[in-house]
Amino acid sequence: MNEWAKKTLEVVRTENYLDRLQRIYPNIENPPRTINDEIKLLIKIAFDGRNGESLLNILLDLKKFPYKDSYVAFLRKDRGAIDRNPETTSRICNKLYRMGFEKIIKGITKPKETNTQRGPQFRNWTKERFRWVDVDAFRASSKGIVLLQASEKIARDFCNQEMGIGISKRPDMVAKSNACYVIGEAKFLSSGGGNQGRSFDDGMALATNNQGSAFKVFLLDGIHWIDTGSDQYRRIEYSTAAVFSALLLEEFLESICQ
Repeated sequence: MNEWAKKTLEVVRTENYLDRLQRIYPNIENPPRTINDEIKLLIKIAFDGRNGESLLNILLDLKKFPYKDSYVAFLRKDRGAIDRNPETTSRICNKLYRMGFEKIIKGITKPKETNTQRGPQFRNWTKERFRWVDVDAFRASSKGIVLLQASEKIARDFCNQEMGIGISKRPDMVAKSNACYVIGEAKFLSSGGGNQGRSFDDGMALATNNQGSAFKVFLLDGIHWIDTGSDQYRRIEYSTAAVFSALLLEEFLESICQ
């Protein structure tokens, strides 16, 4: 296990880890989504009349479908598929009828999940603690800690052309400590599966990338540090990659390239 992972475990197990973490990732209660009375009435008419095609089309126009269904994204993109696939349409509509009108409204007005806000929270926190500069100032900097302020494309190209990393998307963080480049993914994860499992894989892939001249880190926070029986914990445990809490980022940056 990397020394910075060990330091993270010490913080998690012996200190007020969660209290400190909320300074980076505050738990914001998102307000419910809203729909206007006209849309609500149209849903009610289609629901009461058991007009499945109309009901489905109305709901597919909204940002939030009443429940999670793997086929909804396809139907959003191709409305003609509703007519071509009567069994699928019937299955979804029957589920909606069983839910009832009130639960349908509750589903489409459900607040946005907090996890979708985590990326901007990390970025906002780093802006409070570090100096952000444009690409020319970033390249020229040779003393202190700076973070790169640039578009997705410029930041990605800089990582590939200047550092030789070979990545397909911008990392969550592109930093420089004195003369040393550091790139990293930052994730606060509350589960090991689904999209969060893929986020873990993305972070580990970057941290174990051996191309180029930059330090690579995975700033991981959340349940994985206490889920000692999981495959993901073991991947951290048996890796030498720099996987550690964002709480230790400043200490890490100050420790390199002295």
